[in-house]
Amino acid sequence: MPITSSQVSVGTTRVKIVVAQAGNQQIIVHDHDHNGSNDVYLGNSTVTTTTGLHVPKTETIQLDVPAGDDLWAIASGNSVALHVIAVRQS
Repeated sequence: MPITSSQVSVGTTRVKIVVAQAGNQQIIVHDHDHNGSNDVYLGNSTVTTTTGLHVPKTETIQLDVPAGDDLWAIASGNSVALHVIAVRQS
């Protein structure tokens, strides 16, 4: 089970934070924006700040992404740091 980690800067334009794989992936996302006022939201390629799953500031969430699916993020403002770990399932 390969593990990848990254830090992604998320702003008001959607950004792909997890690339689709042939198998399922376990994803851990941490909103590292400790002092900022911007919120982050997760979803598919059409995610918005209205439709996305809110990641509370300084919180860590875990979710499973099915094979063939990407995970995207958008923020209510500029330059929110997200830390992402992806564990590929075999």
